[in-house]
Amino acid sequence: MDYRDVRKEVENMINNNYNDFVKAVVGVELGINDEKGLDLVYDKFMEDDSAGLLNEKFDYIVDELKEQGKIIDNQTELSEDKSLVNIIGNISGEVEKTEISSGVNVCNFAVVSKNDAGDKVYTNCSAYGNKAKDVENLKQGDFVKIFGEEKPYIDSNGKERKNIRILSVKLLKAKELNNEKQKKESVLGKIADYKKEEKNQSKAKTEKGIDR
Repeated sequence: MDYRDVRKEVENMINNNYNDFVKAVVGVELGINDEKGLDLVYDKFMEDDSAGLLNEKFDYIVDELKEQGKIIDNQTELSEDKSLVNIIGNISGEVEKTEISSGVNVCNFAVVSKNDAGDKVYTNCSAYGNKAKDVENLKQGDFVKIFGEEKPYIDSNGKERKNIRILSVKLLKAKELNNEKQKKESVLGKIADYKKEEKNQSKAKTEKGIDR
């Protein structure tokens, strides 16, 4: 079957059942087997007039639905491996940006969080392509929420490690709010100290007058 035959078959599929054609292409391209999830992807696709079938927006649509728990790929495998994770913590060190191919970048960094025992845990994270743009301006100490897919790998020393392939990242404001709170408390503290000092000086003057 050559190009013309394939194209004719594709055109027939589009004309006869566009819904299933789109779902089949997206399912094969992105490796999604959840048909109900693909129905949601198709609905989102049809709502967005600017989205073409071969378009990066599918990545955002799928990531959003996965984060909301509305689409599950290989449900049995995910429930056993628990490969989708949420991490809340601070950026540790610098975000390192590298071009892995022409025009395609990856950003690597670590997030430090605390486990149930209160111990610090460092997690390596990677963001590829357009996701890299979402993290490239993050700085050390930024408080973030990371949602992604946990990927095990073996390091150069033969030890098993884990890396999070980022599906979405959100910069949280908690740290900024805490800083603002500390600033306000500091100002109020200075005012209180000033009043106390004025009161002590006034008291000293009064006592000095009595001695005379």
